[in-house]
Amino acid sequence: MKCFNHPAGEAVAICKACSKAVCVECVLESENGVACKQSCAKSLSEKNELYTLQAAHLKNIKRMNVLGSFFSLGMGILFIYFSSQGFGIVYDFIFLMGAGFAVYGIMAQLVNLAMFIKSKSTKLR
Repeated sequence: MKCFNHPAGEAVAICKACSKAVCVECVLESENGVACKQSCAKSLSEKNELYTLQAAHLKNIKRMNVLGSFFSLGMGILFIYFSSQGFGIVYDFIFLMGAGFAVYGIMAQLVNLAMFIKSKSTKLR
């Protein structure tokens, strides 16, 4: 493979930012990988920072999904309990709301469990 900037030179690496082949003269190694010039090195550094932030955000989202599903399940149980304290259309409505919260909480936990199992199985490959 030939260098993008020097067609006579052999490429020794590929820039992680722009995917161009680079020779020994053009290569610039950074802590984030190989780049072809200073702007690509900066771009690569910015991408890695973004990936780090996204990973932290994803971890927060997963935590909030688990907490939200437990909250829904708890509220459902609480509504169902309060609906058993009396009779009438209002209590029936409260029961239905509680059942909806409980079903949502259970389904959300099942989805979280499925995502957890899938993430573990893809890491094993």
